[in-house]
Amino acid sequence: MLRTAPRRAQVIAVYGATSQSEAAVRAGLDWLARHQAADGHWGPDCLQAAPNGRCEGGSSCGGPGGDYRIAQTGLALLAFQAGGHYDFNKQKYSAVVRRGLDWLIAHQQEDGRFTQRLDDDDSPNDPQHNLRFMYQHGMAAFAMTEACAVAVATKQTPDDRYHLAAARAIRFIEEQQHEDGGWRYTENELEPSDVSVSGWQVLALKTAKQAKISVSDQCVRKVEVFFKSCELRDGRTGYMRSGESLSDATTGVGMLVHQFILDRPDSPLVKAGASYLADVAERSRTRPSGSRSLAGHAGSFKGSYYAWYNCTLAMFQAGGEPWKRWNDVVRDLVIKRQRQDSKACLRGSWDPDTQWDDQGGRIYSTALAVLILEVYYRYHSERARIYAEAPPGR
Repeated sequence: MLRTAPRRAQVIAVYGATSQSEAAVRAGLDWLARHQAADGHWGPDCLQAAPNGRCEGGSSCGGPGGDYRIAQTGLALLAFQAGGHYDFNKQKYSAVVRRGLDWLIAHQQEDGRFTQRLDDDDSPNDPQHNLRFMYQHGMAAFAMTEACAVAVATKQTPDDRYHLAAARAIRFIEEQQHEDGGWRYTENELEPSDVSVSGWQVLALKTAKQAKISVSDQCVRKVEVFFKSCELRDGRTGYMRSGESLSDATTGVGMLVHQFILDRPDSPLVKAGASYLADVAERSRTRPSGSRSLAGHAGSFKGSYYAWYNCTLAMFQAGGEPWKRWNDVVRDLVIKRQRQDSKACLRGSWDPDTQWDDQGGRIYSTALAVLILEVYYRYHSERARIYAEAPPGR
């Protein structure tokens, strides 16, 4: 696996990685590790000055976001595992990963859902957080299935506890699938689904297959029906139906569904979507302030870590010249946005100042930024191998 390959930086240069992108990943993982709670979770409570939080120097890093610690923990774990730090392989952050996975298991209910408790007396979740519970569950399930998938990929036996938790989480996703084939915030199966929530469930399902955890064929067929109802011929994907609330983020999710769960990496939608997103990235170089940005809202290429994450993952799988046109813009933009405060606790993090970051906070924005810069070795894609070979010995 490229995640743990010797001389990884040199090997992945042909996919568009740079020494700067790798340095940014190291700094981002260091920040996340320093801000993990003693019990293994990540959340806004971690972004306080010690002794109540994990921040250094007597002050807070700021930007804590909402208390979505199931999702924040899931995303942080995905960032570490994408970087080659597994619970079993004795890498620098293996213990960090184990603590996080164990914390998630402690917050899984009998029906398989991952649910946080917001106070010390273990009372039920605030209703506001229940409205978004499938977002949180999908991210946590993705992290748990990833722990099992990387074990299978390296010919290891997954930890029995993680495998059981992952299988239960996948069964819960299947049980929560709505009649239209997708997922939404609530458990009402008759409510229309949305592409954003559904995307996280699809990534968990795809990774479950890699972990040798069974996924219902009927579930996959219903996913296909739902996403087809949201697609446009020009390669874009709407939020809840075709032509509605179009965004670059949902277009990336639509491409990922074709690539990862429907096994259609060369579909017309993927090809058209890749061309569209490459054009958006290139136009952003000269777009004046206040015009349409990469993420589909006003700003001078301010964008959104969520949109960049989905689209980078999809564009890497698409490969070819569209990938290069996208990567050359987004890679350097994300690197430049990282905090470089050499002596401050903020060093290595990304400010939560793009769309939706006020919800997820600094942990969310940092984990997503790291994942964007880990794309070169997270999943295999020969299509993305289009950069010049690195000179021998360099």
